[in-house]
Amino acid sequence: MRTTLGIWLALLGTQLGACAAPPPPVAPLLSASRERSQAEAPAKTPGAAADPAPATPEPATPEPAAASTPAPEAPPEPESEEKPSRSPVEILTGPDTAFQINYSGSAPAEAARKACEQKFSADDEASAQCKADARAAFKADVIRFRKDGSHWLCIIYKRENSRLDEVYSARAALKEAAPNRVQLQFTSPEKGLRPVLKSKRESLVSVPNDYSFVIDDPEWGRLVYEAKVGLVGS
Repeated sequence: MRTTLGIWLALLGTQLGACAAPPPPVAPLLSASRERSQAEAPAKTPGAAADPAPATPEPATPEPAAASTPAPEAPPEPESEEKPSRSPVEILTGPDTAFQINYSGSAPAEAARKACEQKFSADDEASAQCKADARAAFKADVIRFRKDGSHWLCIIYKRENSRLDEVYSARAALKEAAPNRVQLQFTSPEKGLRPVLKSKRESLVSVPNDYSFVIDDPEWGRLVYEAKVGLVGS
């Protein structure tokens, strides 16, 4: 009986010892579990917000096509040159027709204006007299081609108010060089001093229309003459 009681007491002591043993620490187990969770989770920037939902990709904007270099504009077609409706020789030699200088539209007037205004910039009266003197120095005011037997005469006049004074005359050969040009050649005999084309025995005369002609003079420059019917008596 004592033996049975001893065994029972021994078993009871063992159970009491097991119940009295302290439980395993909880904190280290939680800490280890938390460390494993953090190690397995992806790293995040501190303070970063939760991952936004993936944005829907915007449609790609097509790149603008490279600007092609514009083709150079074609140069404007030259205007058709004005032409007279009749033979240029016929226009120059029209009956009762003489040609008077368009002085303001010719080179001598522009040259005189520039020279006089530059020389007398502070004196309008002196500048005006300078221009008048330059105008008086130009003597080929009127040119006429008149028939003389089997030849043509070229006669040049200086105009003084309503009076025309003959300053030069010579026989002239006129030959059509183009639909609007005449080859003019001065031949003997000559009377007086030729006030235009002084150093040239022949020259091209441009006849752009039915009522004018143009001479390019080496000394005076471009001279424009306009037709005047009845200006010179027959």
